[in-house]
Amino acid sequence: MAAESRWVEAHGLRLHYLDWGGDGPPLLLLHGLQDCAALWETLAESIGGRFHVIALDHRGHGDSPWADSYRLADYVAEAGGVIEALDLRDVVLMGHSAGSKNAFIHVAEHPERIARLVITDMDPDAHNPGSVAMISRYKSESDEYADLDAVVERLRSRQPGSPEAVLRANAVALTKPSPGGGLVWKRDRNVVAQYDRPDAWAYLPRVSVPTLIVRGAESTLLTAPVARRMRDAIPDCRLVELDGGGHWAHLESPEAYERAVLDFLGS
Repeated sequence: MAAESRWVEAHGLRLHYLDWGGDGPPLLLLHGLQDCAALWETLAESIGGRFHVIALDHRGHGDSPWADSYRLADYVAEAGGVIEALDLRDVVLMGHSAGSKNAFIHVAEHPERIARLVITDMDPDAHNPGSVAMISRYKSESDEYADLDAVVERLRSRQPGSPEAVLRANAVALTKPSPGGGLVWKRDRNVVAQYDRPDAWAYLPRVSVPTLIVRGAESTLLTAPVARRMRDAIPDCRLVELDGGGHWAHLESPEAYERAVLDFLGS
């Protein structure tokens, strides 16, 4: 089942999204910082027959336009704007990393169209050593790569458990030809410069829909103690830890991730 490229007006921008179709309930996927909608392809093609799968390119990412502001509030408003503009109801809202924070804040503030929530390896803290290290690397490294192999090696360093085919597909999705030759990240570099991490713990008790937290067992961003505290803070929540993956566990252990999600959605 191939995705169609589509566009939607939300929060002042004409945003790009991928739509795999399907007659089931809507499933809206939100990617993490620097990533894009196409990284959900494996999951979307696998479960697309059971859900109407949609993956958004947030502002400054993928094929969506760049913007003046990349604050957390913009991404949360964007998610809500897309749900309303597409008139999605009884939505399963699923995010990875920063996309998860966008998702759970939206659900806490506007639960009326949401059926279930999936948080993938994201914490609510204002300060997180794992995230600080990740953002510091983003800020210090070049956006330019000599060729696709160099991009693949960069991605392998962050998600070492991903199969070669997944790494290559991700590398193609995340880059575009550079005017000077080689490849450059698609995302706007200002996304990294403006990324903010306000404390978001107060939102969790207000999440009023059944919720699944998925943590990569080797993740340095969402630690096991923080994940358990999140589970206890959300009224109706379960926690699953996936062996063989870190922060990008959904790309390193895709079959286990799919099983965890489908088990939750079928319960």
